[in-house]
Amino acid sequence: MSRLQKKKPVKKKKKRNVVSDTQTDSSSGLANSSIEKSVKVTATTQKKSVKKLTETKTGEPNFYQKSVEFLKEVKVELKKVTWPTRKQTTGTTIVVIIFVFVVAAFLGVFDLGLSKLVQVVLT
Repeated sequence: MSRLQKKKPVKKKKKRNVVSDTQTDSSSGLANSSIEKSVKVTATTQKKSVKKLTETKTGEPNFYQKSVEFLKEVKVELKKVTWPTRKQTTGTTIVVIIFVFVVAAFLGVFDLGLSKLVQVVLT
């Protein structure tokens, strides 16, 4: 079954202050302080992402919410199904049963023929 697609809100990415060699000022103290700030920003960002990962792994409500959402989607999809009428169901059932008997008879005759052939060859 296809899943319903929901639009996710667009999150704005935070810009990190990364200083390249061309942006360094003549005073190395200014460049070092901006590099230290960017290192601190990336370290805190990494800590936050690790926290988010651990929260999603242990999140019991997350599993519950996903289950409820799945069941709602199943209900929506089942409303879209075109169910056959009783007449159509009995008609196709009869066709299937007849087809099974025809194939069984064909395989039975074929098996009987092969077994007779093997008996003639071996004796």
